[in-house]
Amino acid sequence: MKSLTLVKLGGSVITQKQVSPPTVNMMAISRIAKELRTHQGPLIVVLGGGAHGHQAAHIYGFGDPSTPLEKLLAGIPSIRHNMTLLSLEVEQALNANGIPSVVIPPYSSVSMHDGEIMNFPIDIIKWTLEAHCAVIIHGDVCLDDVQGASILSGDTISVYLAKALDIQRVFIGTDVDGIFEEDPRVNPNATLVSVIDSSNKDSVLAGAGTSAATDVTGGMARKAQELLELASQTTQVAIFNLTVPGRLTALLADKSTTCTRMEC
Repeated sequence: MKSLTLVKLGGSVITQKQVSPPTVNMMAISRIAKELRTHQGPLIVVLGGGAHGHQAAHIYGFGDPSTPLEKLLAGIPSIRHNMTLLSLEVEQALNANGIPSVVIPPYSSVSMHDGEIMNFPIDIIKWTLEAHCAVIIHGDVCLDDVQGASILSGDTISVYLAKALDIQRVFIGTDVDGIFEEDPRVNPNATLVSVIDSSNKDSVLAGAGTSAATDVTGGMARKAQELLELASQTTQVAIFNLTVPGRLTALLADKSTTCTRMEC
């Protein structure tokens, strides 16, 4: 599909990640919707879980190999409820800004095998895009034939769909400017890596570390590793600071902005 763009909205931006119970950041979502409105063409918006996904997942032991199956299964309703609330807020904001949008939750169709995607039907996504609607899909808990239930992260969804749908552009919005040589929350003087390619990817991944916030999906290092798989193909990949107004607009318009681009 020509000019198909995927934008991932980091959970740390669209939720108040350190606030419990989970709270949506409506100010950020409203502003992001206005920026997305500048895009002309088919659009997939992937939501990170943020507080709505990670808090409940942590409580029910996701990410801990020793957690019994019964406890994981008990966490499904709480995670599903929270992610439904978050996705509907985003859907409402996009529709209010003239972007016809539909939420497609992974739980209803995606199956997992020991934490990895086993089956992920994409026909409904393609048909929704062909109906001139933007697709909203989010990190979720999914049934797993080995673990009982496992977490499907927004980053993994982004990579999977980019490959399956031959997406031309993937923009990953976070709460930092991109990927740094060190964790900028630990070292405020850490240097931003503007381009990751074959010459520096190993050293960059070694220094990327993990997110300082509660995150059961692996943090920045895993995010970078998964996205490098796309950059080795023809997909345009950038990680940028979604909290800074205008940067998403610039990327959507193919203009230069502060970010980390992957060109492996």
